[in-house]
Amino acid sequence: MIAFILSLVLHVASGERINDALDSARAVYAARQERTTIYIAPGTYQEELTIDVPGLTLKNASKKPSIALWKQGVEADPEAVRITWYYGHGYQYKSMGDVPNYGGSRTRRWNASVLVTAPDFKAENIILENSFNLYVSEKEAQDSLVDISQSDLPWTEKERPKKVMPQRPKEVGSTEVQKKAYRERAAAISFTSTATNAHLKNCRAVGRQDVLYGDQGASIYWEGGVLAGGVDFIFGAMTIAVDGATIVANINGEKGDKCYISAGRSGSDEKGLQVTGDGLRGMLFYKCHIRLATEEELRLSKYTIKTQKTKGGITTTDIVEKFHPRRQQVWLARPWRAWGETVWAYTTWDEDVLAPEGWSTGLINKRENFNPEDPCPNSYEFRSQDKSVGRPNWVKVLDKPILPDGTKLTPKKWK
Repeated sequence: MIAFILSLVLHVASGERINDALDSARAVYAARQERTTIYIAPGTYQEELTIDVPGLTLKNASKKPSIALWKQGVEADPEAVRITWYYGHGYQYKSMGDVPNYGGSRTRRWNASVLVTAPDFKAENIILENSFNLYVSEKEAQDSLVDISQSDLPWTEKERPKKVMPQRPKEVGSTEVQKKAYRERAAAISFTSTATNAHLKNCRAVGRQDVLYGDQGASIYWEGGVLAGGVDFIFGAMTIAVDGATIVANINGEKGDKCYISAGRSGSDEKGLQVTGDGLRGMLFYKCHIRLATEEELRLSKYTIKTQKTKGGITTTDIVEKFHPRRQQVWLARPWRAWGETVWAYTTWDEDVLAPEGWSTGLINKRENFNPEDPCPNSYEFRSQDKSVGRPNWVKVLDKPILPDGTKLTPKKWK
């Protein structure tokens, strides 16, 4: 048996499957409604997980757990537990069967590697990854896929995607897919509306576009750790408090490569329409630090400089490689709906990372409750590193760590 039960504790050894342990956890819960902790040996686990067992905990079993990534994000630290899958929007995979890959709620909430549907989920020292925008995994190389605009599935004319995606490389470990041309939606972890009271401690969620998603009703406390992505990568209508995390902008220096950290639409139903109710909270980022991805974490774009020198009739050529600059290419928020709530408090960042305006209305549908004088009325900052100089006038800069409705900016009580 791959997993064994010891006082409601399951162990997954290297080379075994987390899903087998999940099956055992489901049986335990069905019989006794008791919570289960799964200790996972360090290693990379290429499998989709659905966390549908209430009170489940995933923990790195190493005595010195790590969440570090190496070699442009292809390899994980030997003491890391990495859970990863490879589905991304834009392609139809043979392993999916005949379920059309629309994205969104139609396919596991944006193709999430880990989908949480049960309350009280906990994770500690775990890397949660979607490799789609990072590298070609072994599982992807073994699968076959086709551009969904060319697939023979029974699309309606309205449903059939128009965007043509490039042919993906088949070489295992290829980071060619980190280029902008390949980028599309691919979540590392998603939470449905029933995934309440989740707590992730010292974890890393990593991808490029649409990395961490939550439905209206989901509630998440993200403590420490790393959130790494590029385009609107923490997104959805969930209530989430990100407390003391390092936020990594996964941009590589290609022309037009920008990072929008958060895209909130709290107070929205599954169709994106506005709903009202007491205590509907959105996103709180508290004492987080923002930096750019390193060469170990991401494939960075380079250019060469050639210089020639002539001395004593001899000409020499020097060739120097440099990284393309990534200055001021990070935005705190690009709200997904005008009414979505986003709060940044005590935020710091490395030098020359944040764009001075810091916020964007690029995702707002101007036909829905749009006020040009105050397009995103639930956007707040408190004590940012640059004192919020240069922000749009619709961003409310707070004098105290309290929202206008009296809500205190306390991450552990952000509900």
